Amino acid sequence: MPCLSTEIVSSEVMVKMPYDDQQGTGVDNPAFSSSLIMSEIKVEKTDSHAFIDNGKLTSSHQALPTTEAKFRNDFLLPKEETSLREVFSDKFKKCCSCSKERCNKIIDTLLPCYKVLRKYNLKLDLPNDIICGLTVGIMQLPQGMAYAMLAELPPVVGLYVSFFPVLIYFLLGTSRHISTGTVAVISLLTGSVIAKITEVYKNNTGVDKLSNSSINANDTGGSLGNAQDAFVLPDDIKIGIAMSLSFLVGFTQIALGLLRLGFVTTYISDALVGGFTTGTAVHVGTSQVKNILGIKIPRTDGLFQIINTYKYIFERIVQTNIPTLVISIICMALLYIVKEQVNQRFKKKLKIPVPIELCVVILGTVTSYVWNFNKRFRVQIVGDIPAGMPTPSYPSFQHVDVYITEIFIIAIISFAQSVSLAALMAKRHNYSLDSNQELIAFGAGNVFGSFFSCYPYAASVSRSSVQESAGGKTQLASLISSSMVLIVILWIGYLFESLPNCVLSAIIVVALKSLILQFLELPQIWRTSKYDFFIWVVTCFFTVILHVDYGLIIGLGFSFFTVVIRTQRAVVSPMSKISDTEVYRDPNKYTKAKQKPGIKIVGFNSPLYFANGDVFVTKLQRTTGVKPEKIKKQLRRMTMKHILSRKDNLSAEEKTKGSSTESATDASINTVMNGKVESYTPTRADICPVHHIVIDFSAVPFIDTVGAKVLKQVLDEYSKIDIKVFLACVADDVWSVLETTKFLEKYSDHIFTTLDSAVAISLHDEDNKDFHCAVTYI
Repeated sequence: MPCLSTEIVSSEVMVKMPYDDQQGTGVDNPAFSSSLIMSEIKVEKTDSHAFIDNGKLTSSHQALPTTEAKFRNDFLLPKEETSLREVFSDKFKKCCSCSKERCNKIIDTLLPCYKVLRKYNLKLDLPNDIICGLTVGIMQLPQGMAYAMLAELPPVVGLYVSFFPVLIYFLLGTSRHISTGTVAVISLLTGSVIAKITEVYKNNTGVDKLSNSSINANDTGGSLGNAQDAFVLPDDIKIGIAMSLSFLVGFTQIALGLLRLGFVTTYISDALVGGFTTGTAVHVGTSQVKNILGIKIPRTDGLFQIINTYKYIFERIVQTNIPTLVISIICMALLYIVKEQVNQRFKKKLKIPVPIELCVVILGTVTSYVWNFNKRFRVQIVGDIPAGMPTPSYPSFQHVDVYITEIFIIAIISFAQSVSLAALMAKRHNYSLDSNQELIAFGAGNVFGSFFSCYPYAASVSRSSVQESAGGKTQLASLISSSMVLIVILWIGYLFESLPNCVLSAIIVVALKSLILQFLELPQIWRTSKYDFFIWVVTCFFTVILHVDYGLIIGLGFSFFTVVIRTQRAVVSPMSKISDTEVYRDPNKYTKAKQKPGIKIVGFNSPLYFANGDVFVTKLQRTTGVKPEKIKKQLRRMTMKHILSRKDNLSAEEKTKGSSTESATDASINTVMNGKVESYTPTRADICPVHHIVIDFSAVPFIDTVGAKVLKQVLDEYSKIDIKVFLACVADDVWSVLETTKFLEKYSDHIFTTLDSAVAISLHDEDNKDFHCAVTYI
């Protein structure tokens, strides 16, 4: 970099600058005149920085061209050297310090409800929370029983899940508006685990022994099929599996929370969640078809689950129970009409939505009891619902190795769905959310619930939306809704024993509408991002065709694959300065983009690492139009021509015997002077006008050691053909890697703080033969 010297002698200084009386000469002009006259002009002292632009003095407080190394040497703060022992010592002192403020902070962190209730306004908040809690509690009852059936468990287990874990989340959770409890996706995954264990028992135990003791008395004899179809596990074994699953899922979530790994959900994109939940909704709806038709089919699991399920359905569709089908259609029609045409259309006028689910449950229970649907029409009913609290017991932990994968899948999916919903609510109502504390809260709720016959729980989208729209202020609303569930568990649960199963299935199917209709978002996703579109489609497709577990794993793998594709498809775009601004943009997209002759400015919009190093080099050469190997070949060919031409001239010299006249052959290249042939050696300038390449690194967040090697290779290759490569706007992390890999030992003067600095030095390097670009103060 040229030295720019200044010496201030008074309030105004004399500045020497090159002057050319021809219009339009200067640094930007490649044909800059060599006949320059140094003139002196006055510059205000306040204009401490000035340099030449188009042959004119520029002194509007513009910064001097500065390398990154000099800038860091002048302004970078020294690093504080701290040993590992000092770090641990400071942490230990902070942990052991005791004060009132620290005690309050610890309590607020461990028990977020304490902070909320400390500022609770009884007059304003309590009425809203009571109304909201009652509204959500009414929804919680039928959904809890319905989703328990989806998990292949007795309906009362869904009530347990709607009560015990909710209490823990009330104490430890940081969200004020989500409604936790039973969720369709988690219920389906739990049912999948129970189905796997059922296969193990079926292979290891006599079929008749289990089937005879576990067939529900409410099952219609004509629809059972053979003994293999009737094979089910006893309820106590299934509940034991669910308890073990809940404990292990909760333990996993607590471990992730303590390790501060709440950020893992960032790897699950919205497109992935959308495709997965839509595919899962198809599975959930398919699982309820047998209850809606009133037929009995074997439980299918594993690959191609949906295909096998519909195969069994169509094989036995002639066994459809007509009264069950009629009841299902009536319930679905009532649910749809009220939810869509009343609650949604008159949402602003209704203080609370019409509790149509509870109304349908009550109506179905009463009519089933009065007309004795079970005995007269062979309609399957819920059956015995034990009254009172479940007896605390330890999980069994049998055959954990069979569903070890599902433990992590359920732990991540339940948390991802819940925390994304909680974050949305927190953003709407302007309060903070701690994702790590949320992990601990959900994990503790699952562990606590595992001792009370619960399976894993999560936040429900539908109930959370109702809780927010009903005016809920704090998580106290969840405590009130769980109190309603407690009343049912203790005293009035037996009233729902005559409830037809098809009514609960109708509630589940109608509740899936919003998830299924996510298909309608695909055109918008396509317009927004093609990558998100394919992530959505691939995840949904494999979830539906293969299985829920495989769909999620393939979706995650494909999502990571698209990240690699995006970096490999990263763009090296040309850049030029927009006139009258300090902005550099793609000249193909912006007007008034002024290109500097002989300088190629490009930008790279991706990390530079092992996966895209070769792509970066290829696209850089393609964008600049300068390929070192191609130029080297052209130089070699021109050199060979010159050598042959020189031999011809030497032969001509011998014939002319020392004549000093100019050779008639190839006169522009070879001349004969004083009896000696002088040959002009070809250079890069004869082939390529580009003398500098400037790379904008402002959009490069990081590089690795391979990226640093690639960058060094690029600079070395171009330097061999007399082309300098400059870097600009290098981030601190990128600088650290360049420093560690010893890149800076050779090329520290090739890195500049701004694009303007890099361009200014590029112009100076090329025109240094004619004049000194910098301003000299006298």
